[in-house]
Amino acid sequence: MPRSLILKLFGDRRGVAAIEFAFALPILCMMVFALYEVAEGVITYYRVVDVANSVADLVGQTTQAEGGIGNTDFDNLYLAGQEIMSPASGTTLELDIASLTFNAKGTTATLAWQVERGGATKIATATLKSDALPLAIDSGSVIAVKATYTYTSALNYFITTPITMTFMSYALPRNMTSIPCPPPSGGETCN
Repeated sequence: MPRSLILKLFGDRRGVAAIEFAFALPILCMMVFALYEVAEGVITYYRVVDVANSVADLVGQTTQAEGGIGNTDFDNLYLAGQEIMSPASGTTLELDIASLTFNAKGTTATLAWQVERGGATKIATATLKSDALPLAIDSGSVIAVKATYTYTSALNYFITTPITMTFMSYALPRNMTSIPCPPPSGGETCN
């Protein structure tokens, strides 16, 4: 083979871009899919945070005229939480809502009522009491809401197993010292 032909062959760069693209494309695709899945997971977590905060805030807005909060109210709050979570992919939302009252000195918490929706498990009373004490108000109360959601990736490429996301939120009643459940009207229950 003549030497000029060999030099000409090594000097030819026409296929280099195609070979580099063939190496880079799978890496770029993997990065895009991973970024999408992680971003969707973070967005879902912030939705869980929003559900817990919104439900705690709505319970805290109960007025004296309403006389308390009951079963229908909790069902509606759960539906509102599901709407906040949509269109996230995963299993159903779980909500645990509780009210704790404090003694006259604000040193002891007592569980007034606790309600679950969506198959949630009750938060241990000891955990609720210890977590709520920094928010203690003399002869007042605090609303605790725990939102739980199991995120399942739509692509199932990078995140292959479901991730359980939980957030706990606290709110103080705005219009009453403590929110009764069931309300005094008698028609509702608190379960």
